[in-house]
This record gives sequence, C-alpha cells and structure tokens, in this order.
Amino acid sequence: MKHFKIALLSIIILSVKGLYAQHKPHTDGIEPYYQTEQLKDYLETIDPAYLPYMFASDEDMQWWKDAKFGIFVHWAPSAITEAALSWGRHGRRPHHSSDGKVTKGVPEQEYNDTYKTFDPVKFNAEEWVKIWKEAGAKYFVFTAKHHYGFCMWDTKTTDFNIMNTPYGKDVMKDIAVACEKHDMRLMWYYSQPDWTHPLYRKDLPHTEYNEQILYPQIAELMSYPGIDGIWFDGLGLPPSRWNSPKLLKIIREVNPKAIVNHRHGTPQWHMGDFDGPERGIGRFQVNRPWETCDVLAGAWAYNGESEPAPLSEVVRALTKIAGNGGNLLLGTGPRPDGSVVDKHATRLIETGEYLKKYGESIYATQGGPYISGPWGSATYRDNKVFLHLMGHQQGDELILPQLPVNIISYKALTQHKDLKVNNSNDGMIISYEANDNELFPIVELTIDCDASKIHPIKTAGKLIFSEASVWSSSDKSDVFKVENLLPGASVDFSEGIRIKKSWRPGNNDKQPYITYSWNSEQTVQQISLKEGRRLKKSDVGEFEIQSWDNAKWVTVFEGKDIGSFCGVYFSEPVNTSKIRLIFKNQKELEINKILIYTE
Repeated sequence: MKHFKIALLSIIILSVKGLYAQHKPHTDGIEPYYQTEQLKDYLETIDPAYLPYMFASDEDMQWWKDAKFGIFVHWAPSAITEAALSWGRHGRRPHHSSDGKVTKGVPEQEYNDTYKTFDPVKFNAEEWVKIWKEAGAKYFVFTAKHHYGFCMWDTKTTDFNIMNTPYGKDVMKDIAVACEKHDMRLMWYYSQPDWTHPLYRKDLPHTEYNEQILYPQIAELMSYPGIDGIWFDGLGLPPSRWNSPKLLKIIREVNPKAIVNHRHGTPQWHMGDFDGPERGIGRFQVNRPWETCDVLAGAWAYNGESEPAPLSEVVRALTKIAGNGGNLLLGTGPRPDGSVVDKHATRLIETGEYLKKYGESIYATQGGPYISGPWGSATYRDNKVFLHLMGHQQGDELILPQLPVNIISYKALTQHKDLKVNNSNDGMIISYEANDNELFPIVELTIDCDASKIHPIKTAGKLIFSEASVWSSSDKSDVFKVENLLPGASVDFSEGIRIKKSWRPGNNDKQPYITYSWNSEQTVQQISLKEGRRLKKSDVGEFEIQSWDNAKWVTVFEGKDIGSFCGVYFSEPVNTSKIRLIFKNQKELEINKILIYTE
C-alpha cells in the first residue's frame, strides 16, 4: 500500500508539471515577460498533496478565454464618500509599503463608519446583470471584500459586514441568483489583506489571521451557487503570506473547475491561471491567458457622476487587448443607493450594440497571427482572420508582412467600400475607402488552413530609442519630465504593462512639443502614442508630427485626438534625424507613452 501511494503521488506530480508546462513561454523572443523558473522552484517546495489544486486545466479556462469581455464592480459602503475604494481612506495600511505615509483622504473612522448609514434601496442585482448582458459582457467580477476589510456578504467571521448596515441583506446572494438566472459567469473579487481587522494588524506571520479569517471567508464565498472562481488581490505579497496552496485547495474542493488569477502570490512568478495587467493594454502574449482590468470612469468605485470614457476608447481598448491575446475586465462603480450611473450604463449598452455588429471578430478568438502594432491588431478563429485597422494611415495603402497561406476570400465587416487585399511576396497590401461613420475598418480574411498553425508574425520593426535623445518645450516638474518617455520606466506584465511615468508640459506652455533626435538618419515607419494612464476622452484637440528635412521642419502627419491608443502608419517610411510632435488645442495634457518604430 505504501508503494502504491508513492506511485500515485508521483503520477500527480508529473501531471501537474505537465499542466504547468502548457503555460511555459515560447523561446523565440515573442513573449519575453516570464520568470517561470521561480514558480517552478516554488512548486517543488510545497506539500505535493496540494499540487493537483494549483492550476486550472486548459479545458476549464476555455469559457474564460472565449469570453473576452467582463464587468468589474467595486462597491461598498464607502461609496458614500465618493473616494477611491480603500485607497481614499486616511488610515492604517498594515504590511503595505505606504503604511504610515498616508497624508490625505477621508479619516479612517469616518470612512469605516459609512456602513452605519449604508442603505442601497435601489440595488437590484437583476437590473445590474441585465445591463452587463446588454453591454456584451460574458462574466462579472464583484468585490466581496476590498483592502479596508468590509465584507459585502453574510460572513460569520466578523461583524464588519453588510448584515450590520441599515440595508441588512446579503447583496451577494442576490447577485449569484441573478447571474445564474441570466447565464452570466460570476467570480468574487477578494482582498487577502484586511487593513481594519486587528488580527491582520499584528506582526507577521499571519497564521492566526489566516486560520480565523482568511480561510473561513474563502470557504463562505465558495458556498454560493454557480461561483466560477476567485479574483484575488494580495497586493503583491508572496504566497507564503497566505499559504496559497491551501487557499486553492479550499476553492477547488468545492468547484474543481474554478479559476483564479495570479494575485495570490509574487506577481513575477505568474501564479494562478491568468496574468492581470492593470490600467494598461498588455503586450502580445498568447502562451498564457491574461486580462487587463481598467475602469470606465476614472476610479475603482463610485466617484460622483463622472464622465465615462468615449465609446471609441472602450472599443479600441477591447480590440487591442483581444488582438494581443487577452480579456478586458471593465470596472464601474454603482451609486451608494445601488443604482448604476446612467451615463455609465448608456456607454456600456453602446459597447454592446457595437459587439452585436462586430463581436464575431472579438469573441472566442485568439490574438494573431499578426502581432499588433501602431497599425492595429489581428484576431482569428479557425480559418478566419480579422484585421482591425485602428491606426491612421499616412498614404493610400497599409502594407503588412505577407501572410504565408492562401487567402480564399476577403471582405469588410464594417461599411468600408472598395476594399482590396493583395497578398504577395511584396507583403499584404490593403486599401479601402474611408468611412467616418465607422470607428475603424475590420477586414475578414478566409484562409486555406487553421490560423493557429501560423507562427505569430511581427508587424513593426525595432524600436529606435537606443541612440535617441529627447527634449520638450517645457516640463511640469521633475516628476513629469520628458525623459520619462525614453525606455527604462518600470514595467511588469503581471501588475501593469503601462509605463508608470509620464510627461506633462508646464502650466504656461501654450504650444507644447516633444522632439526626438538621433546622431544619424533613421527610417521611421510607425509611431504609437498614448495619453494619460486611464481610459478617458482625449485632452488633445489636434496634433502634428514633423520630420527634420533639409534643415527645416516638414509636417508628415496631422491628427486629432490621441486617447489611450493612437497609431500612425507611414506607407512611405520617413527618413530623418529628428521627429517632433506638436500638441494643439490641448488641456491637462499628459503623455504616457511614445513608441517609434523603424521598418
């Protein structure tokens, strides 16, 4: 019997390592974001009995990968304050790097006491889910508990919960019932840290807190019917802090098909079943699932009647993310009374209307076979390839590398006439008639094989920053200096691909500009620009790109808004030693990223 148990355990270990191998990266340089050896080493240190619970299978992940679009709701009694959830509280943040350094926000006791008046009389879970369905979302992630510790369910572990508000009802029970009724997948967001609970405020290790609070709460959350997984938020703390294998065992003993994100461990280890860039479009990664979480209207909870991002921004973000191989989890914060902000609901429903027309190029697709670039992005399903031409063309044609298969047929899904696609040794040459009534063209190609057989194709040359110098008309401060737009800012795929530093011009700069300069002439083919660090309406009315030609500046492109994704493609590459970007009719300008590519 002893030998049988050893043999069985060996089979389990090999099976889990095989499952893990499915998520190993390619080695061809397409996805250089992995540090998997750390996770591999960690798996060898844990109790082997936990190994079967560590990962979801590819089969279990398929519904999530097909979904592409989910809704993220941050809601708690603190919505009354209109401050950021947890982060807007002026108080303790135990075991976080900012603890003791918080200088502003709603005073801790006042913030915590909002539960005493919380009475969301307009909360209707079914109305919420109907809006999410109209938006085209396929799954819903709801904040069961955020960092400040308030529990939105009938927990037996603490009195700091929804049952002790004037409302006095378990909103999560209603959410679970509504999701089941309307065929909406459901996951609970759960913060392992609890900045209010006295057990969490104790010195490490957290054994007492884990046993009395953390593990029982996860078990309670998994007791709701139809729960598809847990969306952890451990603030980057290592798995030893929570004994993460035990957390996963609690979850998967209830639902063996449950999925979890990566935030129950060190971000760079890529634990869990999918990565999660925050407030930024993740790079092309098709060998491991990932999801960008972002917000529709500026904050991770209700912050007044804030303006939502334009439809164009939402659609471009979703499309670029799908083309890079990920999902979009889009956040909104209902009012304190439980109702959804009207203009947020309108924008979500508009997104759904767009997806009714063009969702076939998003849902159940994979990113590729073309790797995205300033020109746009590609998705595919079986033998259908969808080209989303989001970039601005400076010229009559877009030329992509040749697709190494035969194209049986092609058509424009959008209302773009006179489409022509020529796939030859000279590349794939695409031309069409402009249509201002469409956000951008979508071209469907039918090819003679399954597109998954095509190795991802690069569509942009190398970044030409290594020899570049940069200067600007002015800098807002040392924090927002133009050097932030050169390589070197901290970037990590797991917690956010966005460059966290940006440039702002001085308050009195009426005609701000940025200039890149090289010691020798460069060939510029594509340029990508990004404003700010969140989805929002562009603060740029017009912009101009100039090149230095024969000792004078020559305009090579004129555009309007920039937003979170703006790409420019030059059919005829620009040969120059300097590029200048001029921003006109702007307000509160913040440039977060500029990428310049050669051929």
